Amino acid sequence: MKKTNDPFGGAFDNFENTAPTERQKQKMLSFVLEESRRQESGFLQKLGEWIAVKPWRFAFCASALQAVAFTLMFGTRYTNLLMSIFGG
Repeated sequence: MKKTNDPFGGAFDNFENTAPTERQKQKMLSFVLEESRRQESGFLQKLGEWIAVKPWRFAFCASALQAVAFTLMFGTRYTNLLMSIFGG
């Protein structure tokens, strides 16, 4: 049996084959560009956001930089010290 009083029957017919007009595209583009200008931040703020979002990457980078720096400063004595502490 077919319903004749379906209020939602033709509700989505208008959305077929529609695309934004040039004016709508320009308005969206200007909105996005304005928002991006508001959100520009300095180096320290970006670094803080990066650390907050990906703390494991920050910890790995800090550990790798520390290992490289201390090995360059103290040579193999630093590596041997760490190996002796951790049971090597």
